[in-house]
Amino acid sequence: RDGLKYEVNSQTPFTGSAVRYFDNGQLNYKSNWKDGNQDGLYEEYYENGQLSVRFNRKDGKLDGLYEDYYVNGQLEFKGNYKDGERDGLWEFYWKNGQLRYKRNYKDGNQEGLYEMYFEDGQLYERANYKDGEFDGPYETYFDNGQLSYKGNYKDGERDGLWEFYYENGQLRYKRNYKDGNKIPLN
Repeated sequence: RDGLKYEVNSQTPFTGSAVRYFDNGQLNYKSNWKDGNQDGLYEEYYENGQLSVRFNRKDGKLDGLYEDYYVNGQLEFKGNYKDGERDGLWEFYWKNGQLRYKRNYKDGNQEGLYEMYFEDGQLYERANYKDGEFDGPYETYFDNGQLSYKGNYKDGERDGLWEFYYENGQLRYKRNYKDGNKIPLN
């Protein structure tokens, strides 16, 4: 009622632990509650017994380490929450265990270095964020490791000289940008 969980046939908001099981007897989830709100550790499992997700709530908000897993038990992603907002380093993984991408957050916005990788671990993209927008050097790569293009962002817009390359590493063309708009090269 009103967003709170209550004990059965009671006017008292629920405080304690709750569990649910699959029909096969395998644990589905376990959670903790305080005064009708989820509070503390929450763990959810796949029917095969593998951990699906683990996180913590404090005063009704996500707080602390958050982990999510593939059905095979491999970590899919992990990161931290602070007062309900993403905060700090977040890492995402391919099903084979290779790092897929990593990004940093501050007060829920992307901030700082961001890198994305091909499934074989080769770097695909590298960028910087400021206040949730691209800001600073930006690069992408072909799956053979050659640079695809590079340039700079300012306040989320392309700004300055951008260079585009063929897969063999040869320069394809250059383009100049200001405030996200193409301008003629000098």
